[in-house]
Amino acid sequence: MALRDSAQSGEPVLGMFVKTTSPQIIELLACTTLDFIVLDAEHAPFGRESLSQCLAIAHLARLPALVRIPDHGAALINACLDDGAAGILVPHVRSPADVDRIADAARYSHGRRGFSPSTRAGGYGTVASAPLRAAIDAGTSIWCQIEDAEALTSLDAIAARDAVDCLFIGPADLSLSLGIEGPEDVRLEPVINDIIESGARHRRAIGLFVSRPEQIEPAVARGISVIVCGSDQSVLLNGVRALEAEMARARRTAEGS
Repeated sequence: MALRDSAQSGEPVLGMFVKTTSPQIIELLACTTLDFIVLDAEHAPFGRESLSQCLAIAHLARLPALVRIPDHGAALINACLDDGAAGILVPHVRSPADVDRIADAARYSHGRRGFSPSTRAGGYGTVASAPLRAAIDAGTSIWCQIEDAEALTSLDAIAARDAVDCLFIGPADLSLSLGIEGPEDVRLEPVINDIIESGARHRRAIGLFVSRPEQIEPAVARGISVIVCGSDQSVLLNGVRALEAEMARARRTAEGS
């Protein structure tokens, strides 16, 4: 089942952010059973060329790769999808008008997205144009990050837009926008519940970033089906910290013997 279909069905799917601009990282992650990855062009130093290289590896490895774009600019949205991205994760979606502009940039059916059949997504000109455009529209995910107090006042109107596949909760920015302590603050819980309920009313998947594996099961239990857990950087850092802890124990044991 394609990633967009899985997410829309409510089947839990798991991914992680990728913040290292190396194609080898994508090759490594393709050896796992992750359902998708998200190349983080908002908070990591991805440029046009490194995005294309990483998307090429993901495409060949059949690992669905979304791009978290840095803004709502149509040019980069089009470029990422031309290069074979499975979709886009869009930060700071605050209104239905934002959704409409994003959909215009991502969907051929809206009549405003530039088209070339000679892209990676188009099989470099080997697929007929009309079925190609239909297939890309059908397979492209649009995940809208809800991470601003302003978005909460238009939540149902955003969720009602047909272009929205997933309401993705950004707990760090959302807590910052609301003026509360952080993602662990209990005052964020009713806000998350409101987003979950809005998604259920409009049959949209709900996504959430979690920083620790033990947060995955409780998130799924409350109806969140799209989980992004950590990043390649955090997994590497946590792995090294575990090694350091083992070495510290070994040193204490050696000193005591």
